Order: sequence, then C-alpha cells, then structure tokens
Amino acid sequence: AVGGPVDGRSLSVLLDDDGFPPLTLDESWLWTSYGSELWDADTAGVYELEPVAGGGPPFVYRWVPARP
Repeated sequence: AVGGPVDGRSLSVLLDDDGFPPLTLDESWLWTSYGSELWDADTAGVYELEPVAGGGPPFVYRWVPARP
C-alpha cells in the first residue's frame, strides 16, 4: 500500500476467479481488515490497484483521498 492509512504495509486480499485482486479497497475493507488500528486515521478515500509490471503481479494499491 502506498499512501493512506496503511502506507507501507503488504495487504492480503481475496483474488477473483481469474487470479486478480480487487480494483479498489474502500473504507469498509480497511475497517474489516485493520479495525481499531485505524481509530485516528483518515479513512476517507480508497486504495486503487496499480499494476507495477503491466497487467500482472506485482500489484500496488495507491491511496486516492476522497474529494471534498
């Protein structure tokens, strides 16, 4: 994860039937995965999937803050 409330962490996500991770991870995913660790964090935004090497792994999730 790059930026946002879990910056620098490796994330474990469920893959779809084709072996790809979700395109976005939203606030509900963050709270389900990290819960009380995020009490003081700004979770207004999403992590968007960004392929590092074309269309396959490795993948990076980059934080996109919510627009006011």
